Amino acid sequence: MSIKGFVLVLAFVFCISYVSSLGISPAIKNINFESGKQTNITFYVLDAVEGVEYDVNVRGGYLAQYSSVSATTVTGAGSFVLTINFPEKIDIPGEHTVSVSVKEKPSETSFINTLVEVGSIIKTFVPYPGYYGDLSLNIPDVNANDQIPVELYLINRGDNPLELSSVYVEFISSTGQSVKRVDFTPVTIPVSGDRYFRKYSDSSGIEPGNYIATGKVSYRDTIREVNRSFRVGSLFVNITNYTNSIRGDGIQRFYITLGSRWNSPIYGAYVDVNLTNGVYSTIFRTPSIDIMPWEEKTIGSYIDTKGLDGYYDLYFNASYHGQSTLAIGRLYVGDNYSIIIYSVSALLAILFFIVLYIILKRFFFKKRR
Repeated sequence: MSIKGFVLVLAFVFCISYVSSLGISPAIKNINFESGKQTNITFYVLDAVEGVEYDVNVRGGYLAQYSSVSATTVTGAGSFVLTINFPEKIDIPGEHTVSVSVKEKPSETSFINTLVEVGSIIKTFVPYPGYYGDLSLNIPDVNANDQIPVELYLINRGDNPLELSSVYVEFISSTGQSVKRVDFTPVTIPVSGDRYFRKYSDSSGIEPGNYIATGKVSYRDTIREVNRSFRVGSLFVNITNYTNSIRGDGIQRFYITLGSRWNSPIYGAYVDVNLTNGVYSTIFRTPSIDIMPWEEKTIGSYIDTKGLDGYYDLYFNASYHGQSTLAIGRLYVGDNYSIIIYSVSALLAILFFIVLYIILKRFFFKKRR
């Protein structure tokens, strides 16, 4: 490559690097519809290049016609204001969006496809007629005997206040049994208002496993419900898979897969493997690994299969954090016939389609005659 070509490539890479960092803040803005009111939102252009001009544009749906910006161009890390003059009424309730974008102006030094455009979305919610609550639930995975943080969030999306009569979250086991209920104090939520209901629940008496948390709020003759799954972990590592067939001609790779049921990291887990057929016996240990919460991870080790042939019993002992998991399995040591079997199967499949093609071809040829 010539020096000139190298300089052009270097300039191209530099150009990509500086425009790709362009940003805008806030990236997302949520507001409520206010009849006949004016809303002003200030936006900041981030990581812009000093002296470079950027175009500002407004796009969107229904509200774009009521929106304007204080400047259609900014230079460098500038700012501008988006103004929305809400109409007296919007007939369609729900979410309406408008967006603003900032894009570098093309110049003589701009490379093709290197002009970056970034945007922000403004979400405006128009209330539903009557009584309507938007409910969400957040509950994380925990370990057995941990405190369970419960967060229920309700937004009044209607045009009337919500007078709540009951608010609670119920834990349902995988067998459909209710194991715990967390109650909150009912309140009244004004129009366009919201409320977080937060509480820690004691997990005593809740066995490790998978659960469904059901959040419910009641107002007037309506019950709003939301579900969220979560897990209660136990300090247990399961042996989920292992090598069950291996060649018998020397040092071979042997794999074991471990699955954590714990909601915290497990450090330094390893497995002792005893291979025996009643006459021959050997023990080897895998390297140690770290397993993240609820992760499945495979350990690779080595085994000398020279002189071994036939089926052997496997006894696994996984050790981790002062605990152990025992499991048994079977290993076949010998020639690897799988490739031959797959090859023969593939050949038979090809022959079948060839014969089918010949038969169909003859059938359609006779039909035309």
